[in-house]
Order: sequence, then structure tokens, then C-alpha cells
Amino acid sequence: MPSQEVVTTKVVVHPLVLLSVVDHFNRMGKIGNQKRVVGVLLGCWRAKGILDVSNSFAVPFDEDDKDKSVWFLDHDYLENMYGMFKKVNAREKVVGWYHTGPKLHQNDVAINELIRRYCPNSVLVIIDRLICL
Repeated sequence: MPSQEVVTTKVVVHPLVLLSVVDHFNRMGKIGNQKRVVGVLLGCWRAKGILDVSNSFAVPFDEDDKDKSVWFLDHDYLENMYGMFKKVNAREKVVGWYHTGPKLHQNDVAINELIRRYCPNSVLVIIDRLICL
């Protein structure tokens, strides 16, 4: 069974990923943007449905405050960054995405569909932005 079809029963997020998300959120806050931030999760599946999330990268993202169905995720940036990460560590694949929470948003389904182009069984990790402060 290909790794993309494995049922994920447990997700292990490495501390480096959490640190990267907190850094992403804080960097955006310094330029006056306290909106949620979005990024891509990289890793691989271990035996028996365990997903090992070992790396991540931020992706430029914005959404309309009044109409959440209007959003922008820089797909070209995602493609370029993923290409560079593959050159450094070919074992790490796109396994999902993250955003700072604390809740789901109506456009998360559409964003997830975009990420599913890279990983059919993508996971979403929501990190409460209160821990980022």
C-alpha cells in the first residue's frame, strides 16, 4: 500500500516544527499582522499509521477579514520551497499543513484541497496562537 493511502492513527510533531510555527507567527506580528499564519508540514509515515512531522515551512497567506471565502495562498512559493526542501532531504514529503488557531475556519476545506494535491491524506495541525505569544 503506498504511503499516501496509509490511514493515519497517530501524529508525532517534532519540537522544531512547533518552534518554526511560533517563529512564523511572531515574525508576522512584528510587521503588524496578527492574523493567522499558514504553512506546510513535512515528514513521513512510519510503521502502522504513525505520521512523523519533522519539518515545516511558512507559506505567504492572507484572507479577507469580512469575507472568509476570499483568501490567497502563494502556490508558486509553496512549489519553490518544497522543491528546495526535496533537494536537501528527499525522504521528507508534504504530509499536511498548519495554521494558528484556535479554531477551524470556513476556508480550511478549500485550503486542504490545495494541499491534497501533494498528499491525499493530508493532516491539519491547528496550533493555538496563545502559546505563540
